[in-house]
Amino acid sequence: MQGRVLAPTRVGVWILFALAAANGIWLYLVPRSADRYAWPIAPPVNAAFIGAGFLAGTLATGLALFATRRWRAFSLLPPALWVLATTLLAATLIHHDRFKWHYPPTYAWLIVYAGVPLALPVLVMLQRRSAEPGPPPDPRLRALRAVSAVVGLVLVVGAAALFAAPVDLGKHWPWPLTPLLGRAVAAWYALFGTMLVTLAAGLRRPSEAGIGYATLTAWSLLLLALPLLHDVSRSGSDFAIWLGGMVLLLALGLYGLAVWRSSLRSAGAPR
Repeated sequence: MQGRVLAPTRVGVWILFALAAANGIWLYLVPRSADRYAWPIAPPVNAAFIGAGFLAGTLATGLALFATRRWRAFSLLPPALWVLATTLLAATLIHHDRFKWHYPPTYAWLIVYAGVPLALPVLVMLQRRSAEPGPPPDPRLRALRAVSAVVGLVLVVGAAALFAAPVDLGKHWPWPLTPLLGRAVAAWYALFGTMLVTLAAGLRRPSEAGIGYATLTAWSLLLLALPLLHDVSRSGSDFAIWLGGMVLLLALGLYGLAVWRSSLRSAGAPR
């Protein structure tokens, strides 16, 4: 049926769901064991940061699997995943000496982040062949799309700068970052920046906003919990800027969810 999620796409989402859940639970809930990861991650707050991204990805893929059967419900998310995978692959190649190449999970990491940039465009192409025609943009989305575009562009530019200069900019992070971890942190901010830009460009119905903004909300909450759970310096302008930025992202996520929920109450969203 036109617009349905195809079987190959569903299989791919299941794989991502399993990988995101396993990595997210491990790194966020047991960050002190991250010395057994594909590369040793320290201090634990860095492992928890990466775990937060995976847990948010678990929510996104879980909603795609269990809350909808329509491609348009998450069709705007693949570019962000492609950016994350490509950026992490680049960081892996740049810092290959930091990885445990005698350790089998390291090869699983490499296969995933080398494979996703190749497989994802193929799945998207197959889906677009059977996609339903896009409706005209709903005027109720204008403010949400405009704010998402501005915030998303700021995140993308900031992530690119951190990836390019992880030592110089990493000195201003609220917790210690190695060059590899600086680039890994940049990759996750690039994912959410790209997601916001693609949502700003492609949202047509309020009902299509649910998964993306729920994922942003969950990620923001998980990161805002880090200073409460780990040894993070809470003094100085660097922490204040980071905290303010995360609160802004949380507010944007909640705004997007409010727009989505209002559409469900008023008209009932197609699944």
